[in-house]
Amino acid sequence: MLLTLLSVLPFAFCAPRSIEAPAGPIGPAGAILKYDLLQNSYPGATYGAFKATYAEPCMQSNMSCNHNNELQTYTPDSASQAGNGGPITIKAERHSNGWITSARLESYQLWTTAQDPSIKTRGYLEVRATLPARENGGEKYTGSWPAIWMLGNGNGAGWPAHGEIDIVEMVNGVPKCVMSTHSSSHHGGNPQHPSNQPFMMHSNLDETEIIAGFEWNLHGSQIDMTWWMGWFDLGSQSWTTQHTTLVVLSGHGQDYHEFYDSFMGEGFSLIINLAEGGDMPQTNNVFTNGQPQYITVKSAKAYGF
Repeated sequence: MLLTLLSVLPFAFCAPRSIEAPAGPIGPAGAILKYDLLQNSYPGATYGAFKATYAEPCMQSNMSCNHNNELQTYTPDSASQAGNGGPITIKAERHSNGWITSARLESYQLWTTAQDPSIKTRGYLEVRATLPARENGGEKYTGSWPAIWMLGNGNGAGWPAHGEIDIVEMVNGVPKCVMSTHSSSHHGGNPQHPSNQPFMMHSNLDETEIIAGFEWNLHGSQIDMTWWMGWFDLGSQSWTTQHTTLVVLSGHGQDYHEFYDSFMGEGFSLIINLAEGGDMPQTNNVFTNGQPQYITVKSAKAYGF
């Protein structure tokens, strides 16, 4: 019996297998890599193709300093990168004096969807990141508001007239991914959404990353916007993918020309931030367990066709 137990024990106490994400991209067929936004080859950037916002979001984005009644102050020290091209981590925390800090990464004037003709009218962006959201995540992530999103011409100046595209929004630690667009006729609590959303992701996204893809395709008098999402599903213990499309048509009250003008002008730039509290979480009760929260951007790549 002793020999039998000894022969079994090494297997019984093996470490659990690592959960590797599928190779990318997971989006539309035929995508060709054009830009790695984590590589430090963008002059003037803080990390990769991003600047870390200083103090208030409005100082760089020209948006309202009220910023949705959020509690955090964005500081460059709240973001860090592991080497050239390594993951970028955003850290949100409450300090002993009550001050709450976090980071906001912006690619404005460094990278946009209008970077070159190969991605201007059709392209695909894929961000892979761990977020403060998980099954029963409200127990530790109440008030969190991670977001991966884009702004058109002017990076928010005159918002919402130049368009906003929300690729990922989640609140209060719940892995429910909201996808939407904002423009002059559809903004705030009345945005446009693709069909069959939000996606409820039964996943621990603070352990295994969300794969958040967004495809834009301008053709004729319409813009096809498609969200491509992947995550590790706890029920099936496997990676799953879903996609959904919003078709924005000219002359149908969808603010087509606002999105068209931005895509054909400066382009849409990428923003990744971790807010705390505010209008969407609808609570100021944050850091309920006293611990910092993180977004770790493992990959951010743009593709053409």
